[in-house]
Amino acid sequence: MTIVSRSRLIAAWGLLVALLAAGCGRTPPLELHKTTISQDTTWRGTVILYGGVLVEPGVTLTVAPGTLVKLRRIDETSPENMFGIDSPYYPYAEIIVRGRLIARGTPDAPIVFTSAEPDARARDWGALNFLGSDGSVLEYVKVLCAYNGVHAHGSTLTIRNSEFVKNGVGISFKSEEETPGVPWFGKRSRLEISGCVIARNKGGVGFRNSSGVIERNEIRDNKFFGVFAKEKSDVVVRYNEITGNRKGVYLYQVEGLRLEYNNIYDNRDYNIAPAEAQDFPVVAPHNWFGTRDLEAVAETIFDRAEDAELAEVLIDPVAEAPIDWEKGE
Repeated sequence: MTIVSRSRLIAAWGLLVALLAAGCGRTPPLELHKTTISQDTTWRGTVILYGGVLVEPGVTLTVAPGTLVKLRRIDETSPENMFGIDSPYYPYAEIIVRGRLIARGTPDAPIVFTSAEPDARARDWGALNFLGSDGSVLEYVKVLCAYNGVHAHGSTLTIRNSEFVKNGVGISFKSEEETPGVPWFGKRSRLEISGCVIARNKGGVGFRNSSGVIERNEIRDNKFFGVFAKEKSDVVVRYNEITGNRKGVYLYQVEGLRLEYNNIYDNRDYNIAPAEAQDFPVVAPHNWFGTRDLEAVAETIFDRAEDAELAEVLIDPVAEAPIDWEKGE
């Protein structure tokens, strides 16, 4: 017969009590079905969303550093959809912001928005969807497996030091032109996007009829495009690393774009390519295209030189060495 000493029994019992106490001290996940947030609210810990969440005008949803927000996969007929099957937005679980979303993580405690599914994939959930919203901030945030990581209609938003990976589109913003009668109809979006990684999505950053600054970001390995600029967009795209995408920068009837001081190289089809309807010349000086050989650079640009019906992409002068895009110089 084995005799266990009293000191070992006491030690074992103390360990068991400590483990039970630690388990009892854990905060259980906050689980939300289709929900409207009508007063200032803070999320922390783990939050599981089974349907749409609407942040009403004048209300702020704050997400604490280190929070994990997981969204369930639902289909368009689910009663958990905020606006039902006829929604002009996304018939998925999503966070719809009419007020403000303040999600400030830290380098050591980022905030994560992702799928709740074990077989997570792009388009499992809708978007961080900003509708006529002003003053929201995303900082040290990771957004994974959404239809659109961020989608902004007629909104202002600052995004810093964040990651958008494995989404349909990482970030998209536009003026509100699709829903007459909403208070923000006709309002242009303005986004400031800096210090982010936007990678391995189907599309990187897209915008239309909007304003903003996109700088010091790594935009790489997106399936279809790195940057997709449309129509009247006074957006500055500078000091970015744009590489490994199918098309580095894709253009559709864009006017007002400033595309300068970027590294745009080794994109699979073209580094810069207008769509068929691009009638306006595009000025893109001081970019590095991976080589000093101007003939080789020209081969990576698809414009009037290849198709007389397209606009010209004006790349002169070309940078003679890679841009230090992280420092912005």
